[in-house]
Amino acid sequence: MNTESMVKSLKKEFGKRILEISLSETPVGKNGKKASRIWMSVKPGDFKSVVKYLFKLQEFPHFSVSSGFDAGKEIEIINHFTLNYGRPGAMILLSIRTRLPKKKPEMDTITDLIPGAWVSEKEKQEFLGVKIKGIKPGRLFLDDSLPRGVYPWRKDSKGPGKYAINLRTGDSVE
Repeated sequence: MNTESMVKSLKKEFGKRILEISLSETPVGKNGKKASRIWMSVKPGDFKSVVKYLFKLQEFPHFSVSSGFDAGKEIEIINHFTLNYGRPGAMILLSIRTRLPKKKPEMDTITDLIPGAWVSEKEKQEFLGVKIKGIKPGRLFLDDSLPRGVYPWRKDSKGPGKYAINLRTGDSVE
């Protein structure tokens, strides 16, 4: 399936549940071949449905990584997939963005569909305070020297604040 037909298929399946969708091509590599990219935004409750749908489009959609950041009043999570993985010239990079309310950042796990997403989900849980419904509690990255409820990537009162140290001067960062 090419990029245009994939976008049409996603629009047909999800319609107005897609908040935004765009496609672009960018040159990659020394030969300047084009890489097709789809950027898509959905509400948190629709994210897992989109991932499930990817399995209807191809047998093994490739989960690459999840990125996330504190976007002010929200936490933005972007899950990156590669479709047609391993087929040079046919690969499509799909990024699915969802914004979570900072007061209650929650989303469903996709590890029942893609077990390898667990590491990225744990990262978002520990560093941004996103509750990933369906994964086991506990820390993978942070040790117990950082108190629970402190999330290193947050810019608000739940961020590292008084626990952060300027490595150059040794002073606390507030």
